[in-house]
Amino acid sequence: MAGLALYLHIPFCVRKCRYCVFVSRPLAGGGAGKTLVQDYLRALRREIKTAASLAGRQSLGSIYFGGGTPTLIDPSDLVSLLEETRERFDWGEDIEITVEANPGTVSPAGLRLLRDAGVNRLSIGAQSFNPEELELLGRIHGVAEIYLAFYAARDAGFDNVNLDLIYGIPGQTLSGWRASLEKAVELHPEHLSVYGLSLEEGTPLVEEIAKGCLQPCPEETQVAMWEITGRLLKGAGYERYEIANFASPGRQCRHNLTYWLNRPYLGLGAAAHGYFNGIRYANHSDLETYIESSLQGKLPRAQEEHQTPEQERTDTIIMGLRLTRGLSRSAFRNRFGYSFEDVFGEQLAVMEQEGLMEENEGFIYLTERGCLLANYVLAHFV
Repeated sequence: MAGLALYLHIPFCVRKCRYCVFVSRPLAGGGAGKTLVQDYLRALRREIKTAASLAGRQSLGSIYFGGGTPTLIDPSDLVSLLEETRERFDWGEDIEITVEANPGTVSPAGLRLLRDAGVNRLSIGAQSFNPEELELLGRIHGVAEIYLAFYAARDAGFDNVNLDLIYGIPGQTLSGWRASLEKAVELHPEHLSVYGLSLEEGTPLVEEIAKGCLQPCPEETQVAMWEITGRLLKGAGYERYEIANFASPGRQCRHNLTYWLNRPYLGLGAAAHGYFNGIRYANHSDLETYIESSLQGKLPRAQEEHQTPEQERTDTIIMGLRLTRGLSRSAFRNRFGYSFEDVFGEQLAVMEQEGLMEENEGFIYLTERGCLLANYVLAHFV
């Protein structure tokens, strides 16, 4: 991995999913919606310019369009943003460029335009192959649209496609989850991101659970789902390289590895987070505030935090132990000037005795049981 990672947030969607806590805004129809999108894109291009002038002409190793639903806006606008990054930064020779896409918001022509512009990785938010589960989650697409989006991506020349899937949905059964996994595997995507449903306060899904209208998926069922995921995907040739991410050989998401290795990245757009020059920052979440600030040539920061060595160490451990291979002893020593055991030798010994961590070939990592109890394990190193 070489080069800086760049994240660009596109905060528009058709409607908010019932579990979503990300900063996104349903796009109004007519002129008002189009005006907001164009104002936002002008502000984002301005932030790209401002950030590049302050960061210097960095070489980019990856670009990631997240949301929201990036594919909801005109593909030519995404291409325009890409051209802006190419003008302000150097693109690495093997740069990875990902666009998140929701089924139902892509077209064959739009995907070809993105592929021709240099986008070489597509992340499709399938979430489930069960129509009832999709409806419960508030997704705008059905199962048929997943297949249409996937095949359109292949026809457009994408040979690196990720599918997002969610388990632990209220009412979901173990056999139902297996069926979704098997249908995903039948498509032979290069990458699968498999997340347990997070029940966040303030979302419609949690409100219905609080009213007794829905029952959350039992914890023991979710554990069984997690275990069957590992077995099924391993049998299909996928490697779990992070707690929730599986890839065919050589197809790990290099952009996300930047986060898990706690390396610098620029996050641009409303509500985007970044980590650069030892500063963690978050942009304004309110779209109008973001647009006004950025168009004035200011960095649209809502907050900044200069990282202490202890904070950097904690983040490096928390993120690094999510990786299947774990923390590199040598990389840790080179980064901080002392060994992992110098500070956490006692905690590591306890976790090893409990069967939650192991060491091998210069790496410290979570066991399979340790992954299930990751929050408990990580609390010992914070």
